Amino acid sequence: MGEERLREIGRELRRLRTAAGLSGVGLASRAGLPQPTVSRVETGRRVSDPGVVLRLFGALGLEAAEVDRLGGLVNEAYAESVPRRVDAGVSFRAGAGVELGRAARALRVFESMVVPELLRTAEYGAAAGKRAGAEADRAAVLVDGDRRFTFVLAEAVLRTWPGSGECMSGQFAHLLTASERPNVRLGVLPGSVPLGRAAVPLHGFTVYDEAAVTVETFTRELTLSDAEEVRAYAEVFEGFERAAVFGDRARDLVKRAACDLEEALHSIH
Repeated sequence: MGEERLREIGRELRRLRTAAGLSGVGLASRAGLPQPTVSRVETGRRVSDPGVVLRLFGALGLEAAEVDRLGGLVNEAYAESVPRRVDAGVSFRAGAGVELGRAARALRVFESMVVPELLRTAEYGAAAGKRAGAEADRAAVLVDGDRRFTFVLAEAVLRTWPGSGECMSGQFAHLLTASERPNVRLGVLPGSVPLGRAAVPLHGFTVYDEAAVTVETFTRELTLSDAEEVRAYAEVFEGFERAAVFGDRARDLVKRAACDLEEALHSIH
């Protein structure tokens, strides 16, 4: 909307300049501005300050009432077309995920390599080097039956064993138990299934209702709340969800990984 109004203002400036018999250079000279500024405004592009546009209109010798009218249009157009900051809707505030998890009614969680914190056992968290008690803080939200959780785990999550791998036996059992909860839907994205139109699973993330997305990095947690970014992550999740298996097929993959773990640990010992 703001960009279109800038173009309208540019067309109006060109019309009035032509009617006054002035060239772009002539108008620029009258206003005490460089000629490229006139060209920029007339083609509907922003300049550094709306006051520059007002100087151009003021140099045309228009009636005061007309200058005031045009000035109002210019100020409105510049207010509507403020460039979006690249960091708008981005936060690194610690603990934001916990707060979002407590407030959200529907959570969609994807992980590519690690068990989601909402589903981790304390032993898994310790082996992964996470703060003691963090799992309890986050997993507490699973108790609320009014909330709905959809987890999609890449099969690599079941095949990546932190530490010695001793923690995984209990972790697999916990996943199977959690998958039976009425408010939990657990899916596994098999490693042998083509993704089709789904995105490549670059990293894990959590979508909280339609309000925000969190992404865990090596050093901190990133929270995205811009509506377009949240919508984009929701669409990516839907692609993974379509490619995943759920119910007994997902539990079979967990059980198979548990058997492979047992064989691997037995061979070591």
